[in-house]
Amino acid sequence: MIYIDKGISNEIILTLTESATISNPVYLFKFQWETDLDSTPLYWIGTDSSGYTYRYNEFNLTEGTDVTFRIGQYVYEVYEAPEGSTPTDETGLDKLEEGRLVCEGDDDGENYDSIYD
Repeated sequence: MIYIDKGISNEIILTLTESATISNPVYLFKFQWETDLDSTPLYWIGTDSSGYTYRYNEFNLTEGTDVTFRIGQYVYEVYEAPEGSTPTDETGLDKLEEGRLVCEGDDDGENYDSIYD
């Protein structure tokens, strides 16, 4: 499970290397808001900053800058792409992991406004 707080830098620790099939992959994250599964997914290319990638992968995501989440729960998927590429969606990529992400913080009513208007 990934926990994200709105408006700050969030550290994400995963174990992706153990599932990777290529060396030095680019990691593409896909986030799908569970409240509205027909909404457009959010994508983010995460830079692995771990000094020990054989043990874990570390990413820093600044909510509101890298990706802007709504308060709530998301399904996340992580895909690997060849080094040097800049994928824009998951087409043709291998999925390494999936799970749940929870975003918390002040939403200023944005969830209700966008769903019920």
